[in-house]
Amino acid sequence: MENRGNENAVRQMITLIVALAVIALAPILAPAPELNFIHAQNPSGREMPSARKKQRSGQRAKSRAPAPAPAPASRSTTSRRPTRTTSSDSTSTPPLLPLTSSASTTDVNSRTASRSVGANTKSIARSSAKLTVVAPAGALIEINGRARGFSGIDGQLILTGISPGDHRINVRAEGYEPWDGKFQMGNFSTRLEVPIKKKPPTGRLSLIANEPGTEIFIDDKYSVKSLAGQMLFVDGLIPGPRRLRAVKPGFREWLTIVTVKSDETVPVNVTLTPLLDPEMISVAEGFLNRGSDKGPRDQRPPHQVFVPGFEISSSEINNRLYKIFIDATGRPAPRGPLYGWTDNNYPEGQGDRPVVYVSWDDAVAFTKWLSEQTGYSYRLPTEAEWEKGARTSGDKYDSIGNVWEWCQDYYDPEYYKNTERINPKGPAQGKLVKTMDIEGVARVTRGGAFKRSSLAQRANDRNFSFPAQGRVDLGFRVVRETAR
Repeated sequence: MENRGNENAVRQMITLIVALAVIALAPILAPAPELNFIHAQNPSGREMPSARKKQRSGQRAKSRAPAPAPAPASRSTTSRRPTRTTSSDSTSTPPLLPLTSSASTTDVNSRTASRSVGANTKSIARSSAKLTVVAPAGALIEINGRARGFSGIDGQLILTGISPGDHRINVRAEGYEPWDGKFQMGNFSTRLEVPIKKKPPTGRLSLIANEPGTEIFIDDKYSVKSLAGQMLFVDGLIPGPRRLRAVKPGFREWLTIVTVKSDETVPVNVTLTPLLDPEMISVAEGFLNRGSDKGPRDQRPPHQVFVPGFEISSSEINNRLYKIFIDATGRPAPRGPLYGWTDNNYPEGQGDRPVVYVSWDDAVAFTKWLSEQTGYSYRLPTEAEWEKGARTSGDKYDSIGNVWEWCQDYYDPEYYKNTERINPKGPAQGKLVKTMDIEGVARVTRGGAFKRSSLAQRANDRNFSFPAQGRVDLGFRVVRETAR
């Protein structure tokens, strides 16, 4: 009996050693099946919990791995399946369930699941992490150029799905300066308080100009253009002094300083005054060779005269300036069979064109009015002054050849035979001439009209017209005689 008890003890020891060896080798030899709920019994007969009860929610063990047979104790001993003995048998072995590969597989699967869960930590954090943007209520929030929503009345916008890393954010809110910046999204929830600043209080100007088409500059940075009879508003101006400048062709530049006030509208009346002084060319004194043996009878003989220095307008008087004259004096507007004004308004788009259908009497009346308005002494040019200006001023003598132009002189076809050689001013009185069944005293016209091409020819040409008549091809320019 004693030997049998020793034999049983040795057998139990060998079985235990084999079981421990299987447990040690299982992570290396056994594959990693799905995680299962495994229940094994330890040698004491108590239930032994598995190393990891659960890998995924709702997943349970589907099968049990078959238990390997215990290793034999010796060559001469055959292996037998252990049986449970009654408690009354004092010599029987203690109860023992063999440890199968299922237990070791569960342990391996537990470690594999732990690695898998660790690898997915970032993706789980990315999907569940929240970005809280704190900005003024109603602010539009863009992330990486994409609109993500508006902040609520509590001044917050909560977003999900923002990946960890650097991002660009743009915030726009009424009454605030636009804000652009960067932020870093962490693996977990992030809170971003946008350092957006309120716009400074502003004011505005209301502008009305007496002339449509006036361009009004504000601090010479930007400008607005006035419309006929309409008021213009300029908003968003920072309080303080502002420099206003208004310009329009044919008018004097207008300047003023206004003070913009916070949350107020400051009215400004822009009143332009016409630029009455025509652009002038200075012509130096000197000799002038005029006339031609090859020209018409009234150009003979060629001769030399001396002309003192003077100033002459670079172009003919235009419609815009002449309108100011008739508006101020009540003189009739130019009209004729082929061309005319509507009331006191010249044809649209022709403000810079030479005024025509103006009689010699109209032209003289204009020079007197212009002298009164400016303080200079204006008059029509003499025939000699007109020709010297045309010959010596070149391209500065604008519009030559557009229309014929009135001169101050009476017309005399024999005048070039006169011996007057110093500052000639024409005959003391005119001679009767006849044309188109009209006879009377005429005044000189110079310059040629549209069909003329040669400057030399236009400078030599002499012509005439009756002073009370206007023509579609006849205008005038002026000479400025003395300083104010």
